[in-house]
Amino acid sequence: MLLPGLEVFPGWPHWLCHSPGLCRAGAALPLPFPSQMLVLVGLVLFLVPAEPLTAFPPKFQVGNLNEDVVVRCNTSEQHIYWTLNGEEDPMAELVPKGQNLTILGLDLPATGNYSCWAGPLLLDTTYVVVSSTREEEINVSCQAESYNGSFHCSWPGPSSAIFRARLTRSDGSMGPWVPVASDRGWFNTSLADPSFCPFGEELHPLKLHLEGLSDTSYLNLSRHFFIRDIVRPDPPQELILQQRGEQLHLVWAPPASWPLPKSYFALLYHLQYELHNGTQVEQFLEGVEETPVQAGARRVRISCRDPYNPPAWSPWSAWMSLEAP
Repeated sequence: MLLPGLEVFPGWPHWLCHSPGLCRAGAALPLPFPSQMLVLVGLVLFLVPAEPLTAFPPKFQVGNLNEDVVVRCNTSEQHIYWTLNGEEDPMAELVPKGQNLTILGLDLPATGNYSCWAGPLLLDTTYVVVSSTREEEINVSCQAESYNGSFHCSWPGPSSAIFRARLTRSDGSMGPWVPVASDRGWFNTSLADPSFCPFGEELHPLKLHLEGLSDTSYLNLSRHFFIRDIVRPDPPQELILQQRGEQLHLVWAPPASWPLPKSYFALLYHLQYELHNGTQVEQFLEGVEETPVQAGARRVRISCRDPYNPPAWSPWSAWMSLEAP
């Protein structure tokens, strides 16, 4: 029956019709007075959302906004009833028939946890969400430290969302889904291709699959890339000064994460000296791991990259003082 003082016209959002018989087709609704507004607020608050997700549910279903969705209860029971987010009184847009429940015109308030029951016995549960159209708005950045087939990806997203990721490897096989870590709206995952050969030519790109889920929406996107296009080495390490006769030499080692042998995986080094007058001097070296110290230099730092396929320089090392303490 209608609540006192409240009638609904055909254009009013469907989600106000929370229980069978609450809405009547063709009825008219005048603009609500303040007392009626309280009734509307009460109805909105009555639509309690599902609990925040902490992991992907075992069974979920994705529907398109404003289209019908059929949820099936995995049971042979004929006499069942449904709940949405624990509420025992389904909305008027829900049409049960046998083991199926049809959601008429799926909208955001109709998303959530649908459970079917036989008396007190829980039979099945399906999480229903709306398909998102914002895949291209997600800016995924991936980076590899070397050619060993492992890489790291990060992207921003809603803090209430959860993600999982998996990889289609270079040999065409697909890895398992792995949960994605989050930190205040940033998501991070590390994956590896065990079939990757650092000495072979990359003929096929890797494919990163991401699925995102919130209490109302589902997002599905993929990114293709070659490891060679995302390599950014760690900075060189073990910078020391050695006296060679009358000349002082700067000596360093390649990043520990960089693959061997050095003859195959060469590095181009970028040295930046700061002179006593504040001037900065650049020097580029390939295939060596030492050089005479620039005359008049006060301090130096160094970075590196692949000389043949240069997507990015490594971060700089810390400044090293060239002056006696």
